[in-house]
Amino acid sequence: MGDRGRDPPDGVEQRHVAPMARHHALPVGLVVLSLAMAAGLVGLAGREETLRAVAAGVRLDWHGPAVIRSGEFLEMRITVDTRDRIDRPVLEVAATLWEDFTINTLIPAPVEEGSLDGAFRFEFAEMPAGSRLLIKVDAQINPDILGGNAGMVTLYDGEQALVSLPVEIEVLP
Repeated sequence: MGDRGRDPPDGVEQRHVAPMARHHALPVGLVVLSLAMAAGLVGLAGREETLRAVAAGVRLDWHGPAVIRSGEFLEMRITVDTRDRIDRPVLEVAATLWEDFTINTLIPAPVEEGSLDGAFRFEFAEMPAGSRLLIKVDAQINPDILGGNAGMVTLYDGEQALVSLPVEIEVLP
């Protein structure tokens, strides 16, 4: 029988405890991971841009993602700079641009909000000449979007259109 401290337990054979030959992992996983990280670093998986339109003494800027992945949270900033007074600034966003988006926050809160002819409309307080309105929108891309959304963003003074800006957001799976 031999030394009890050296006998393997019942059911365990020498082949179970013998050293195994080591196999080295293939570098394919490391290469794929490195490529994905490099794509993220150069902005291929998500990229922001600023779009600008100027008309009638008003500058309208849209800053947000140009490319984003489905399901991600995002922030958009809309800036209005005006040379002249705007009595009733109304920001209109085409419903096609925010289709399948969940809008979590809109800061500052509009004085009035609604929809008209397939667009969301947000009315803000009067803007004196030479003033700026910064609107921050926090949202999430719903998982069922594939390809992206596009639509117009228009600033009105009451019912008179002042400036419009086409916006496109590409959504990756």
